[in-house]
Formats: sequence, structure tokens, C-alpha cells
Amino acid sequence: MKVLEFLPVARTPASLGSKRVRTARFSARSCFPVSAACVVANAVRETLSSLLGTAVSVRLLEPSIPTPHAWRAIAADALLYRVCGRVVDAALVLRMADAIAFAAAAFGEPPTGVAKDRTLSPMERDVVERIVGATAPSLASVCGARDGIRAERVPAIDGFVTYFEVSVEEPVGARIGVAVSRDPSPEPRGALDLGHLSAVPVTVRAGIDLGRVSAAAALASLAPGKIVTLRRAHLDRCDLLMYGRRVARGSCGVRNGRYALSVG
Repeated sequence: MKVLEFLPVARTPASLGSKRVRTARFSARSCFPVSAACVVANAVRETLSSLLGTAVSVRLLEPSIPTPHAWRAIAADALLYRVCGRVVDAALVLRMADAIAFAAAAFGEPPTGVAKDRTLSPMERDVVERIVGATAPSLASVCGARDGIRAERVPAIDGFVTYFEVSVEEPVGARIGVAVSRDPSPEPRGALDLGHLSAVPVTVRAGIDLGRVSAAAALASLAPGKIVTLRRAHLDRCDLLMYGRRVARGSCGVRNGRYALSVG
């Protein structure tokens, strides 16, 4: 969904004490329900708590619609697992450093001292695959699937739209990303009808189309007191104008001593 946002004003010594007009732009905002993301985060927390045998504390980073550049950064050097559902498809995103942190936590290693600038060993990769397999059912509320949820390793997640992250803070610092293939359509909220605008004052003008005249001859001869011929047929070609736009057409004349326009 496109929304209007205003960029923050850069704070400089020259701008202090002065009024600045912030730049406006349209940006994409996700309509993915935060409540659904909270369900996923809570399910991930309970699953990790069971796997690691200790209490797990998580924090949810709200859904967003990344730019193509951001998607490339998200998927770079990450383990990607796709989960297919009846409503939408979802994907679990594990960056290599986060995957190493989860594997170390599963082996009971302390978070400090774990080298994260390396690749997973075969045993660690097997542990990570098991963690992903156990976490995949957490996406059931998003995908619309109930039974037989399986995470399939994929090389890319092209075409996905929405993204949010579950940040694990205790007992290990790591993140699990969740990508969704489709963002929900925004629900219509509120509407305007003519009743809402009835008290708004506007200025209207009536005009008559008298046809075309020659600029070289007729306009050059116009002078104060000049009489322009007005035929009866011209009175049926009156326009009601509001801020330069025609809103109605009808016949004009005089009624009760006032100029009037009759809209047919």
C-alpha cells in the first residue's frame, strides 16, 4: 500500500531555530497484520525454548516491504527455506552468522567466543536443518496450512513481497527472518460522500459560449461600450464553472431580478 510520509529535517547549526518544510514522498507500507506476525513470533519462541531446553526471549520487528536492493541484502549468504501453503507461501531466512549462533546454542556453547565468520560444519548444518524443520509449523497461521508443513531448501526467494524478523535476545543473540509471497490487500477504511462536503463553501461562475471570433478583426475593434451580439441560442449553452472546471451545463437568463442558470 502506498502511503504519504514526510522525511525528517536534517539538524544542522544553520537550521536551528528556523522553520523548515519537510520533503514529502510516497512509500510502500506493508498491510500484513502485526497480530499474525506476533502469532508466528510466539510460536517460534516456544519451539526454540523446547529445542534449547531453556527460556527464550524474542522481539518482533514489524512487517515491511523491502526494496529490491534490500531483498538482495537479506538473501545474501543466507540459508533459505520455503514453506508452501494454501493461502500464501512463506520462507524462513537464516543468515550464516545467525545459523552458526543457533547451532552453537544447541550444543550448549556460550554465545561469547563463537566464531561467526565461517561456514557450518556438516554436523552443525544437520542441527540447523532440524531447527528449521521444527520451526516451520510456526508459519501455519500465515500460510493457511494445517498438516504436513515442510520446509524445503531453496536457492532464492524471488517474488516475495513482505518481510519481518523474529529477533532472539536470550539465550543467544540471533534473528530468524520470515518472508511472505504476497502482502494482504488493504481494507477500505472510511469514505466521503456529498453529505460530508455540504458545508464546504466554493466559488462558482456561470459563463456563455459565444462562439469564435477573429483575433485580427473582431478583437482589435473591441472598445469600451462595444456591443457584442447575443443570440437566443447562446443562452442554452451556459456552463457552470468551479475553479476552471465545468460541473454543469444549462440555460441562463434572469429570474427575480437576478442572473440565473437552469441546469437541465
